[in-house]
Amino acid sequence: MALAYLAALVDMISRRHAIEAGQGRISTAGASKVSLSSISTPDLWKRSCRYKDDHPELFQLEDRRGAKFLLSPTHEEEITALVGGIVKSYKQLPLLLYQTSRKYRDEPRPRQGLLRTREFLMKDLYTFDITPERALVTYRRVRKAYDNFFNELRIRFVIARAASGDIGGSLSHEYHIPTTSGEDTLIQCGSCTYAANEEWVPENAVIEGVERSIKEWGPYQSWFGVSRDRGCLVEAILPRNIRSGENLSLEPRKGQINPHLIKSIYPDLDLSIERPLSVFIDYWKEKRGSSPRRDPEISSQPQLIRIYDYRVPQGFIENHGSGGFTTLADTGLLAVVGSRVQADQKSLNLARVQTGDECPNCGERDLEVLQTLELGHTFHLGQRYSKPMNAKFAAAPNPPTNHRALVQQGQDQNVAVEPGKEWFYMGCHGIGISRMIAAVADSLADERGLIWPRVMAPYEAVILATEEHEVAAEEIWDLLTQQQGGIDRVEAVLDDRDKSLGWKLKDADLIGFPIVIVLGSTFRKEKLCEVSIRRLGLKENIMIKNLREYIGSKLAEI
Repeated sequence: MALAYLAALVDMISRRHAIEAGQGRISTAGASKVSLSSISTPDLWKRSCRYKDDHPELFQLEDRRGAKFLLSPTHEEEITALVGGIVKSYKQLPLLLYQTSRKYRDEPRPRQGLLRTREFLMKDLYTFDITPERALVTYRRVRKAYDNFFNELRIRFVIARAASGDIGGSLSHEYHIPTTSGEDTLIQCGSCTYAANEEWVPENAVIEGVERSIKEWGPYQSWFGVSRDRGCLVEAILPRNIRSGENLSLEPRKGQINPHLIKSIYPDLDLSIERPLSVFIDYWKEKRGSSPRRDPEISSQPQLIRIYDYRVPQGFIENHGSGGFTTLADTGLLAVVGSRVQADQKSLNLARVQTGDECPNCGERDLEVLQTLELGHTFHLGQRYSKPMNAKFAAAPNPPTNHRALVQQGQDQNVAVEPGKEWFYMGCHGIGISRMIAAVADSLADERGLIWPRVMAPYEAVILATEEHEVAAEEIWDLLTQQQGGIDRVEAVLDDRDKSLGWKLKDADLIGFPIVIVLGSTFRKEKLCEVSIRRLGLKENIMIKNLREYIGSKLAEI
């Protein structure tokens, strides 16, 4: 079923710390809190042109009267409708609104617990500005707040340029942590600041002016994909062995297709299909039987799109099904070669980047391929939603005239903003709270249990004591949790359960408290508290009078 339940301590992690810490950082960027409904309507999504009747990831439902609804996986349409209805003037902008809410997505393959579920907890922030320049200023300000939030986790994270995907917009960045359980692939350069998701293709995809001096490489390999409606087959062709860059002295390596680049060329590609060629063949055989007849109606024929890597020579392309009808190998099906994309039209590098390849930014052969997990994403949306939803405000006197162009909306309908009005320039930013809990737990756990960062831990410290030191343990709890002088209080919990000290120690390690304070034999003999901090590899005996200051200094490191 891919449903997840948060037990008491995990719920504390998500609400008291992961959420509150994020709210603190976001509030410093000038954002106010709102609460949007998890239930939306297809009509609202149709206004932004994002709704499709067969959208596979939308949970859709009907009420008793047959009215249609959906469970929101994102809230761009809802927030745009809200702000468009209440903000009337440029004097009310900029506006930053955020919420923490549950989102819903019909995942095709839910897995790995909280990392990919059908219901998930997210903190999302939306921004509204009067010009694209000011929207970029806001975008950078929010990114700075996100940087500070992830820095507080004190774990390695990577900020990478990324594809905007279904959300839209012209600029986006992702926040990732490297982990073996990650589902994303990042490309990072060790010699400069370049970092990008493999799905973001501009630098890797376009290689201008490359000579065909290596065109005799061969043989070739084909990668297949299928469209969402199953009626079109996409074939990408790449030499089996390639060289990275233009240095012909380098030894060739096995070429691997970058499927995300193929999707950028043909957006209707469905990358979730594991056996696309078989799915395509089965679809057409069921649709019209096994006869490979040639139908005069092109639309009723299997469609084939061929995409050639820039290394494939022109002679091979011309002889490889140069147009019209072709018989798909091993299928007996006749297919229409609907179009071809090749280097003569655009220099296409279809190969997946590998460690040691040349950096497109600095030219050094210092690229590293990282397996990572995405925890946050920021988008500069521009007017992607405000234009089609006609969310506008009264513009300032003498507004810039270069933002008055006609736009395409809905069914080929040209729409211009009214005189004196302007559509909002928007941004959206999200942090996956439930995913972050699972990712950080996986990243920092050891053989003894979890190790939470201070900013996420259910409590900053736990106090454990034998039965004879229960009164002293309560006094130490009072000492740590009360505000005194210029030293911040410590969020501590006293484990007073009727269990042995050994059992409590194992349980504290399993839960992952950042600091464990033990009153045992050392306390009985010398009145010293044993303080353990697994993340720093420390175990020290501290006098009670120095305990508060010592813990405060160590909390700043974790």
